Amino acid sequence: MADFFEHQVDEPNWQTQPFAPEQSPRPLFSPLSPEASPDVDIRPATSETTVRLDFDSLQPFERVERHFQKFGITFKNAIALQPSNPAFQPMPGKMVLMGSPKSGWLEAVFDRPVSWVSSSITGSRRTVMAAFDANNRPIAQAQTAGPNLAGSSSKLLPNLELSLLGEGIQRITLQTFDGQLTVSEFSFSSL
Repeated sequence: MADFFEHQVDEPNWQTQPFAPEQSPRPLFSPLSPEASPDVDIRPATSETTVRLDFDSLQPFERVERHFQKFGITFKNAIALQPSNPAFQPMPGKMVLMGSPKSGWLEAVFDRPVSWVSSSITGSRRTVMAAFDANNRPIAQAQTAGPNLAGSSSKLLPNLELSLLGEGIQRITLQTFDGQLTVSEFSFSSL
């Protein structure tokens, strides 16, 4: 399949998608934009808007579906929580998403197609992020080489960024086969 490509993360600092927009360490906000909020990252060097979701606005154990619909995204099979298990340690004070009630899986559906998606994940097993178009055809895939739990013998660091680039991404899935995963950061844009 010519349009389908795959990346595998083998080193802790290796980015899975070298074509992703340059990431700034902190979101940039534009006071001139009427829609600017802590959930939106306006990059002044370009005209594109990158949406960076703020999970800290969620309540622990809250089912997350349409909370970010105003930004054009709906989640399936997701709850918000602050992990008590130190192996799934997020960045300090951060709320994460976790697959529930079905463990190890969650999905994000976009109202309009996007071209770039990035997510920071921690998984108890190999995690796969896959993108699909409106006809459910695979567009892109990124995966970790194995688990990346904090305090484990894994070479992969927790909260590892997986990024996908492709035309017409309508939905993505994150799946850890027969395991658990958390999502600590989630961003997307139309380039």
